[in-house]
Amino acid sequence: MKFEQSIALTGVRTFLGTNLCIRLQNIPGIKLTVLDKHRPSFLKEDVRFYRIDLTDPKSDQMIYDALERENVDTFLHMAFFEGKVPASSSYCHEVQAIGTWYVLNACAKKKVKKFILSSTTEVYGAHPMNPNLIKEDAPLRPNPSYRYIKDRVEAEELTKKFAKKIPSTKVLILRKCPVLGDKVKNFMTWYLSGAIVFSVLGFDPMMQFLHQEDIIDAYMRFTVGHDEIPGGIYNIAGKGALPLLYITRLMGKINIPMFYSWLYALCMIMRSAGISPFPPQHIDYIRYTFVADGTKAKDLAGFIPKYSSREIVEEFAGYIKLKKSKIRSAPKS
Repeated sequence: MKFEQSIALTGVRTFLGTNLCIRLQNIPGIKLTVLDKHRPSFLKEDVRFYRIDLTDPKSDQMIYDALERENVDTFLHMAFFEGKVPASSSYCHEVQAIGTWYVLNACAKKKVKKFILSSTTEVYGAHPMNPNLIKEDAPLRPNPSYRYIKDRVEAEELTKKFAKKIPSTKVLILRKCPVLGDKVKNFMTWYLSGAIVFSVLGFDPMMQFLHQEDIIDAYMRFTVGHDEIPGGIYNIAGKGALPLLYITRLMGKINIPMFYSWLYALCMIMRSAGISPFPPQHIDYIRYTFVADGTKAKDLAGFIPKYSSREIVEEFAGYIKLKKSKIRSAPKS
C-alpha cells in the first residue's frame, strides 16, 4: 500500500499524544509510527511501534533506524512532562533537553520533510514586563531557577539550530497555552480542582485556556497535509482571557490570597509531601500575565478555537461539581 504521509510520534502517553494517535491511526493514507518505552494499549495492530527510551545514549541511532525503516517524512515530538514534573531535575533534563537532541540528530540524518516540536507558552515566562498579548518574536524570560521550563526553552533552541542546519526540513514550534478539560492533567487542572484556591496577594493576572478538543484540532491541522503552512513558531492560543479572581468566583471557589513568600513556602511543603505535582516556581504563572497572541496561527494556518476561555472554565467547573457529587453519592463499604 502506498501511503500519502508517514508520521512518527513521541510522547503518546499524554492526553494530547494519546488522542492524536487515535485520530491519526484511523485516517486512510497515513502510516503511523510510535516511539515509546511501552506499547500503548490503544494502538491498532498495523501501527508500527519501536521501544525507545530517550535517556538511552544510543537512542538517536535507534530512532534513525526506525525512521529509515518506515520511511518517515513527518516527526511530531511531544515527549515532555505535562501532568507532573519529576522530582529529579537531572532526569527531567535528560528526557526533555537531551532527549530532544537525540531526536533531532536522528531527524537530521534522515532529513525528514517536516519536524514539529510541541512547546508551551510558559516559555515566555510569567514576567511583570510581559505585554497584554505576547507575539511569537517576544523574548523568552522564564524564571532562571525553574529548570523544568529552562529545559523546554533549551528544546526550542536546539530545534531552531536544527532548522538552520537542515533548511530542507520544514520546522514548526507550537507553543500551546494551558489546556483545561476533564481528560487533561496539568498544573491548571490540579490548581483549579480543589475547593480552596490560593492566590498571590495583590495580583490578579489574566489567564487564557484552550479546550481539549481545540488543541487536538490545532495539532492535526499542523501535522496532516496543509503544505501551504510555512515553518516557524506559532502560538496555539485560546479565545479571550479572564482575570484569575474572576475565574475562582465563576467556579465557586474559596480564594485565599497569600504573600508571595508565604505561598512559595507552602508550595515547597506541598511538593515535599508529594501533594503538588509542580515545583513552587510554577506559582509565577498565577502571579503574572502570560497571555499569547494567536493571530499568526489564525492568519497562516487557519486555526480558530471553537471555545472561549469563559466557556472552557464553565465546562470545567461543571465537571468538578459532577465529580464531587458522584463521590458523595458513592455507596460506603
